Amino acid sequence: MLKRETALLCLSLLLAPALLPAEEDLARIYADAAAQWMDGRPEDAAGALKYVIYRSSDQALNAAALRDLAVLLAEAGKNEEALAYLLKGEILSPEDFYIHFEKGWNLLSLEKYQDARASFEKALTLTGDQDLSSQARFAMGIAEAELGGPNAAIEDLRSLYTRYPYLLSPTAQLITANLVRLKKRPHAVNFIKEALTYDQRNIQAELDMARLYEDSDFYVPAWQTYYTLADLDPKEPFFIEKEKNLRKYVKGKIDNMLYWARLAWPVHKDPLPPAGPKVKVGLYAGKDGVPSLVKSFSFIAATDFDLVDTRLGNISPGRANMQWTVSYDEMNRIYEIRDSMGAKAHTTTNSLRIVPKVPGGVILIKNPDLAGIYGVDRGDKEVSGELLALVREKGFWLINETSIENLVSPITAKLADGSRLPEQLKAMAVTVRTRLSGLAALISHESREYNLCDSSHCLPFPGLQAESSPSAAAASETKGETLQAGTGLAPADLHRACGGFTSSGISDGGRPLPRMTPFNFYTHTLLGPPEGLLCLSEDKTISSDVYWTLLLEPRWIENRLNRSNKIGYIRAIIPLARDASGALRSIRVEGTAGSAVVEGTGPIAAALGAGALRSTLFSIRPIFDGKKPKLFVLRGIGTGEGNGLCILGARGMAKARGAKYRDILKHYFPLYKVSGRGGRP
Repeated sequence: MLKRETALLCLSLLLAPALLPAEEDLARIYADAAAQWMDGRPEDAAGALKYVIYRSSDQALNAAALRDLAVLLAEAGKNEEALAYLLKGEILSPEDFYIHFEKGWNLLSLEKYQDARASFEKALTLTGDQDLSSQARFAMGIAEAELGGPNAAIEDLRSLYTRYPYLLSPTAQLITANLVRLKKRPHAVNFIKEALTYDQRNIQAELDMARLYEDSDFYVPAWQTYYTLADLDPKEPFFIEKEKNLRKYVKGKIDNMLYWARLAWPVHKDPLPPAGPKVKVGLYAGKDGVPSLVKSFSFIAATDFDLVDTRLGNISPGRANMQWTVSYDEMNRIYEIRDSMGAKAHTTTNSLRIVPKVPGGVILIKNPDLAGIYGVDRGDKEVSGELLALVREKGFWLINETSIENLVSPITAKLADGSRLPEQLKAMAVTVRTRLSGLAALISHESREYNLCDSSHCLPFPGLQAESSPSAAAASETKGETLQAGTGLAPADLHRACGGFTSSGISDGGRPLPRMTPFNFYTHTLLGPPEGLLCLSEDKTISSDVYWTLLLEPRWIENRLNRSNKIGYIRAIIPLARDASGALRSIRVEGTAGSAVVEGTGPIAAALGAGALRSTLFSIRPIFDGKKPKLFVLRGIGTGEGNGLCILGARGMAKARGAKYRDILKHYFPLYKVSGRGGRP
């Protein structure tokens, strides 16, 4: 039963229109409330909506305002108040699915599990829509865990797990949690692996798997998983401490037990002819675009080479296919170069250059030692052209001087994630070339020693070995082609999946956004992707790049925010400003010790998901345990900021429509033209 004051509020809501006849333009006030919400003033919007509800005798306007207000109150964790308005809504619209669905979520947070389950069951009788019924069953599974116990919850969730592809990862998480309660850890391990199979960026599932491995005494997998978490969140001391403590169980060379690429010999035997402008690429860069400090590395050149001391000049020739090593001797503060026999070839305090005797010769960098550094891909890496070991304090930066054209194919292959569709790859190659050329012309790094970096700060360059035959052909067939805006390079961007619409409004067959109000946007995120969406795979089980749901524990968000803002324990995460597409521009995190406003796509993704958050186009809903949130449910659309070319959409155009690459580029960049060798009209 509701509290007495809640019941009184319900009564006052019912009587309000009769007691307070409307004289103002309440429709205008309602529209202003939506604008206030979009502008990042949810409290002002809630106040305006309450005013409309109290004053309006228009049943449709009243119902719309009531729904919006209920969403805002639920987001803020004001579940009792939200329920009061929903009860009025139930009286006005007793057969409304959303009213009962929202009642269920609020009752769930109030730990009224029996009432919550009843509301979800009622909601299920009011819709035949698979998306909505699946969302209700998902929520009912959470309630059932507290009512019928883990076995009953698993039975309900398994039904959803086998029928609905767009909630696979979070459903597997919930099944895992219930299996853990039953002490069925081997089965739980299988399901948490499934959660990560269906959504590789589900950071909470990664956390759950690390704990489960450790509790099950699977120490090496636990170490590997904590290492992955430390890579995702390098500033989290808990992950680093766990990784170091579990390292003692690892036998053999640690780096070889992880996911770094390891190559015995160069894949490319022949030089890559220099083509186009030259650039300097800072290698092994972090998310900030700064190269990591390298303590040592080995290298194998595919051609003969010269070793050059930048102050003393040429010091030694080297033969092809022989492994040399460069290392920093911290005790003597010198840099040592050892030849293929292990003999010292040179010691110096100066920077070194490895210069292939044939222009464009390939060098394989092996086993770079980035001691104590997390969050950087430290795999072996093939480069073409010169390699500079630039002296820094207690180590050096590795900088590759090469041609932009030689970067296009491997970067395209990396971003395309195994696709072999020629027209998609050609469209991507033109976009990558344009972006690289534009970035190289900008001063986007603090150091002038390099123009580009190999991390996501610019574009991820995994090494020449990552290219495929189709990506090489795509780069070759579009060689020199770029996107032009007028007489200059276009600001060409890429993102993985737009989810239906790019940020500039280009449609990939998405469901059009309704009029932007809190309720309309929230319900938009409850629905699955429409049929025919270009960026949606034929295999719906791998749709998490397009439509995704995360269940995030507050603890890790608290840890990240408390490093710079003393918020204490989280009480609420309030969405603030949104852009026209609904993407969040800012959030406010309210805690027991203070509040923090987080602004911008990158900072929001870092705070909520350690950078693993796909996009900021999401709704957020807390589930409480007592007075504190237990989980935050994020329902999101798309991967990336939605700017420029949609990689999966380009795949859809090439595969489903047989579109040529210039048609794909025209679709995503209607204001730009392709120019260059093959792109001239």
